[in-house]
Amino acid sequence: MTALPLARTPSPLPHQNGAPYTDEPVALLQLDGSDPVEAASAVYREVRRGRRVVAVACGGPTAAARLSGALDAIGVIALQPVSGSAVLGAGVTLVPGPETVPGRKRRSPARVLRIALAGCDVVGGGLLPRLLADPRFEVVGVLIRDPARPRDTVIPAGLALRDPAALLAREPDILVEAISDASDGLALIRAALSRGVDVVSANKQAIGADLPGLTALAAAAGARLRYAASVGGGVPMIETVRRARAHGAVVRIEAVLNGTCNFILNRLAENRPFEAALQAAREAGFAEADPSADLTGLDAAAKLAILAHEALGTLPAVEGIVRETLAADGTRPPGRLRQQARLDVTCGALGVTLCAVDGDPLFAELPDEWNALRVTTADGRVFTARGRGAGRRPTAESVWADLTDLAGPDG
Repeated sequence: MTALPLARTPSPLPHQNGAPYTDEPVALLQLDGSDPVEAASAVYREVRRGRRVVAVACGGPTAAARLSGALDAIGVIALQPVSGSAVLGAGVTLVPGPETVPGRKRRSPARVLRIALAGCDVVGGGLLPRLLADPRFEVVGVLIRDPARPRDTVIPAGLALRDPAALLAREPDILVEAISDASDGLALIRAALSRGVDVVSANKQAIGADLPGLTALAAAAGARLRYAASVGGGVPMIETVRRARAHGAVVRIEAVLNGTCNFILNRLAENRPFEAALQAAREAGFAEADPSADLTGLDAAAKLAILAHEALGTLPAVEGIVRETLAADGTRPPGRLRQQARLDVTCGALGVTLCAVDGDPLFAELPDEWNALRVTTADGRVFTARGRGAGRRPTAESVWADLTDLAGPDG
């Protein structure tokens, strides 16, 4: 991948009050379409930095289509301009390029980074093959609970471990934490940071339990903590809130943060029975065997707490966030419903509720497992993000972006 110098051009996207955005950065990328997954990662990293992207897909007449498919799998929508239209638009613009990619190839890493992977199920199982194939990384251990349980990802001999202490004893440079248990994940993150080991985590319950403490521990030990995948799967929600806060005081956050509930609500809108909608979510891989954290709003509340910390600098207690349960026998308001997480500084609202979103273009037609975010600052500027909020590929992509950021500028 070759990144051309960033240009800064006026944006056609309006403020909420009608004034145009200006000075929005644009990344121009020349990408090797023969490896669409790696090319999609390059685009994704620019998108989560808040940049519009013009991606030139090199590698033949089908390169652009392959890259478009890889981007869709992680929830990035790419538009291909028709003849006669402007190349530069909002979001990602995809254009065909030459057969070969001009420019340099990736240099050999100055030092191979030792990676400890905790968890090898949905997210960890998606990361392991990429880690094993990338010369920048050496996987030194994979923490799992049951080595005998069948998995769709093969763990090489000698890497599977059941003891967290044994994992850290292999002296990794970076811990990639992708386990589902909150207390075990939090303990492992603390242990790694206290040793000066960098951490990338997708565990929203662990991160949301003690984000200020983990941040302080990382600073004291000289370690780095990254947790973009803990909120929104592949949607760059934390980065969007940070950009909004850098612009001005955040006064409101509205978000759909749980792909399982969004999937179920879309099926209920089709007049399917609740149990059938829940079963469809399980079959699609979005609902756990026990979906209570999703349906009661606990999952969304943990994510909202993290976003509130990013916006305001304080972490609200998850148990203090008002939550409404999505249930078969519950009363639901009429209209197109979403499980919406909301923070409003002006009125002090902080909760996860079921509400109608008819006529709201960001939320009303949100597909299946997709998530969306709207952040409003005190001067009326609105920042938004939208994409796939659940599933292996989107969440693993967010972890991968954090990991490659830690690996350095050639990531």
